[in-house]
Order: sequence, then structure tokens, then C-alpha cells
Amino acid sequence: MDTPAQNPMPPEPAPPPVPEVIQTVPDTIVYERSSPAKVLLLAGLAVVAVVLLAARSEAFQKVWDILTGHQLAAQGKPVAASTPKLSVHVRQWIESQPPQVQAEELLSDAINHDEGATDLIMQKLDSWYGRIKLTPKLTDLEMTALYSNDLRVRAAAIEVTLVANELQKTPDTASRLIQMGEETASNRPYAAWYLGMLANRGVDTDDIHDRLVAWSHDPDEQTRFWAVEGLAHIGTDNTIATFLDVFRSDPSDNVRERAGCSLAKSGMLTRAQRMQAVPGLIDLSADESLDSSTHNWVFQALREITDENLPDDTTQWRLWYTQHGSERLSQFQKADQQYVLGNS
Repeated sequence: MDTPAQNPMPPEPAPPPVPEVIQTVPDTIVYERSSPAKVLLLAGLAVVAVVLLAARSEAFQKVWDILTGHQLAAQGKPVAASTPKLSVHVRQWIESQPPQVQAEELLSDAINHDEGATDLIMQKLDSWYGRIKLTPKLTDLEMTALYSNDLRVRAAAIEVTLVANELQKTPDTASRLIQMGEETASNRPYAAWYLGMLANRGVDTDDIHDRLVAWSHDPDEQTRFWAVEGLAHIGTDNTIATFLDVFRSDPSDNVRERAGCSLAKSGMLTRAQRMQAVPGLIDLSADESLDSSTHNWVFQALREITDENLPDDTTQWRLWYTQHGSERLSQFQKADQQYVLGNS
């Protein structure tokens, strides 16, 4: 089986949402003479009339356009178009679809941060086993989800990927993948990718970590590359030292870049966990033996981890970390740990 692409392609458009059932309003409403409802109706009509008259002014129209979304500025904080949750109607439609469509639709909904999508994915996993495949569409969705800014979406992508590959979350599965990689070196990239996913879901986490660390020193560049990617899935504190070591010493630009991304935003580390890498990254920024590309990646990782936009200057970073590092860590710890820097 082919291993996932390094740079994920954007997903195909999801199917258009099924229109909600529109509840009709009676054509006429009959009120009793002098009833409170009639008074309220007349007052409402008066307000509407005033609004319509005011809307004739150019200034009001500009304000109205902004408030209603027409000519809404692209910059600024997100503005929700609707309630971000799966409606009953959409859930009913999903239930009527075959497993492959269910998996693709729900992973697309999870990428869109629709409330309830990841929960429904977890409920459906057992029924999907042996009935869904990593088609090009599902693979695109998987790779997009693995770079989401919500770790819950990344976790859902891991679960769907394991099911699509019929990899049960058991020690036997981990043993088979390790044996596959040990017996045939060319299988290690594939094995490393999925071993990391198993470890993230609690399967032989320590043993898989140690195996991937060993493979991260393999003579073959592709093995080292995918060992780093597998380690990124695990999401445990002890992966951080490995990433720093690879970032410092691996001879391959590609492998070093993936280690830097794993520290900064890829994989399953929380923002608070990534702060643990900051002292090591600051030390790396002062290492004159590193080439210019790696130095650039180090400072980029520092900015992405800390949300601090300092220049490429080791002294400034050391001072900032001394004065504000614990404060920033506390800020991340108090925030929702599931949110990280991502692409969606």
C-alpha cells in the first residue's frame, strides 16, 4: 500500500447539505379585536416601516450590509454562518448512506468543526470495519483532518484511517507491523506511519515509541522521515527530545523539516506540551553549525509554538522566555488543550 503523501492535497468538495425541512407559516393570522397580539403586531409593523425608511440612506445601507454579511470584510475574527452542529435531518441522511459515504461525510463534517461529527464517527467505527477503504477521496479528507487545528479532528482521522486499513487496535497488530518493518526494511515507512497511530490510541505506546526512535536513526532517509511522522502521531512528552535531536543532527533537509513541524504544529502534541521544546529550540538557534535553512525553521517553530512574533535573535528569545515563558505556558494550560495551530 502506498504511504500518505507528505504534502496533503486539498479535499474534494463535500456533498451539498440536504436542505432543512422548511416549516410554512400560515398565510393569515386572525387576532381578536383589541387583543395584545394585535397591539404587538401593529407596533412591529411600525418598527419595520421605520427601518425601511432608514434603509434608504446610504450610511444605513453600509452598516446594514456589514451586519448582514453583504460586503463583510475578509479579515478579523470568524463569523459563523450557521450553528456548527449536525442537524437531525443530516444525521438521518447519513444513517441512510452506505458506510463509505458515512465515513467521508462525517470526516468532512469534522473538518468543518460541526458539533457531533467526531462523536458519531466514534459510534460508527465498529460498523465500518471491513466496509470502508482508503479511496482517493477519503485519503484527501484524512490528510486534511490530520492538519486540523482541533486535536479531536486529528484523533478522528486516526481512528477512521485504522479502520479503513483494517488495523485493529491490539498488541498483535502492532507486533505484525513491527515484524513487517524488521524483516523488510522497505516496509518500515508504511509500518512507522500506522504504528504511531496505534500508539496514540493506547496500543503498546512505550514499545512503539522505542521502535520508532530506533528507526529514526536508520541509514535510509525515507525510513527516518516516516519514523518522525509516526512519532508525531504518538503525542507523548518523550517524543519532544527525539524531535530536537533529529532537528539538530539529521543529514536530510526533509527529515529535519518534519521534525521541526512535529514540534511546531503537526501531530498530536498539545500547545502546552510543545512549550516544553522552547528551551531546546532557543539553544538550537544559537548553534552556529546549523545551516541557514534549519536556523530559519528553528525561529519559525518558536514563533508558531509561542504565538510570539520576535525576530531571528537568540538573545531576544532567551529574554522573552525568561520573562514570559511560564506565563504563556499557563495561558495554554488554561485554554482548551484540544486546539492547536493547524490548517483548518
